[in-house]
Amino acid sequence: MKLQILPLVISSMMVSSMTNVAFAGENHEEKINTVTNSVSEMAEHKDHEGDHEEHEGEDDHQEHEGEDEHEEHEEHEIEDIDHAGHEGEEEHKEEEHKEEEGVLHLTPEQQSMIDLEVTELKQEYVANTQNIYGEVVNNRYKTSIISAQSDVKVIRRHAVLGDHVKKGDPLVTLFSDELADRFTELRNNAKEWELVKSMGKSLSGKQRYSRAEANFRQSVTKVIAFGLSTDEIEAQVNKPNKNPLGQFILKAPHSGIIQQDNFLIGQTVTSNESLFTLVDEQDIWVEAQLPADQQLDIEKGTEITLTVGDESYHGTLLQIAHNLSEVTRTRMVRISVDNRDHRLHPGQFARVFMPTETFSLQMVLPETSFTKTPDGDWGVFVQVDEGEYKLEEVEILGEMVGSRIVSGLGRGTKVVTSGTFFLASEQAKAGFDIHNH
Repeated sequence: MKLQILPLVISSMMVSSMTNVAFAGENHEEKINTVTNSVSEMAEHKDHEGDHEEHEGEDDHQEHEGEDEHEEHEEHEIEDIDHAGHEGEEEHKEEEHKEEEGVLHLTPEQQSMIDLEVTELKQEYVANTQNIYGEVVNNRYKTSIISAQSDVKVIRRHAVLGDHVKKGDPLVTLFSDELADRFTELRNNAKEWELVKSMGKSLSGKQRYSRAEANFRQSVTKVIAFGLSTDEIEAQVNKPNKNPLGQFILKAPHSGIIQQDNFLIGQTVTSNESLFTLVDEQDIWVEAQLPADQQLDIEKGTEITLTVGDESYHGTLLQIAHNLSEVTRTRMVRISVDNRDHRLHPGQFARVFMPTETFSLQMVLPETSFTKTPDGDWGVFVQVDEGEYKLEEVEILGEMVGSRIVSGLGRGTKVVTSGTFFLASEQAKAGFDIHNH
């Protein structure tokens, strides 16, 4: 650095001297030129150094700008991450809210009020069944077609379609020309018989006595064939003026329900036409069709479970046909069902669960556990936490006495077995849909 400063000082002094003093001699000019050149070179060198420093300053500035941009980019990334995190938390909360919508909350007081009970689902051995389909039909052993024994005219109706009648109840009042003739004959034969009896065999003669008795009994039989009772016959014979000759009341031969009554007042009905079909529906049949290749090793009297619509019933195996139907190529299985509550009617379709000798582990729940889901399937309420219950859809695999075999739930699931109706009502009020979670 001293070498650089010294020429600058000398140059300054020499320039100042040159303005005031005139140098003489060549040697002085050469020295001045040498010094001047040296000063110019030094100045150029200094300019280069300034340029270099300025360039380095620009590089430093660009470097700072790059650092600023990097820091700004990192800040944006952090903001984006924070924003994404907040969105994730909001989505998570929204999902939790959606799941919360499908859950019913009950206080301990509410649970006690509805007698709510929860059972832990477990497997148990149940008898396997063969599922076959059938139809509800009348008990043919307790079904009557009621008609007159001759051509009759309808005078008055006493029962109509759908009426439940008891044995001996009046059904319809009829008039018959043939019956009028038979009553005339009966009255004459009755008088003869009374006279002969009063005379005795010895006085009337054995032959007359026997003939009079036979004619009377035959006349009574002809009248009974019309469906008249003993009291009605006696009234016609003993009080002919009180009861129109040939008119009589047809009565129910047994208790049952009127299923057909195809006639009109004033109509003449022939002897081969039916007036009523009377069915005792307290004991009804279900006839199912068993495929020819299926064998049933069960005895008559075995309890059979069946369903008609959404209702379960229990019947008794009555008959298994040995011959095949020429139309369906199946064997008929007949089941007797107690129908005193009149819930079953002929023509309804039934699903019959025929028991076998094999067993399997199944998930079983009582019938009180089940309810219908909003889309019409079967479901049960499961306990997801203390006081929290949720409707879950299940599939029913089979029916048993008071219970059903299910799938769709894991072993150990806590299922509501009492109080289901209340929970279903609350579910409907809230408008929850089990498919929305």
